[in-house]
Amino acid sequence: MDKQILIELFTSQTCPYCPKAKKIAEKIVNELPNALLIERDVTINENAEISRKYGIQGVPTMIINGTYRIVGVPNSEREVINYLKQI
Repeated sequence: MDKQILIELFTSQTCPYCPKAKKIAEKIVNELPNALLIERDVTINENAEISRKYGIQGVPTMIINGTYRIVGVPNSEREVINYLKQI
């Protein structure tokens, strides 16, 4: 898996599930050297346009390479890594 992977994690400071989703995303990035994590707080104005672009309606939402979407907290980082190894 040599291709660059961009993980955009949409969160908010008041979301009780977002810290767990962030931990999982960080584990993915630590395991995959070609992965980059960008956390986007949906309550910040500068993230409003990209949130609309992806149709973010709830947090946490993880967008991978602009197409694959995970809404909520993934069961584990292994589940996401296995998917990423297939693309």
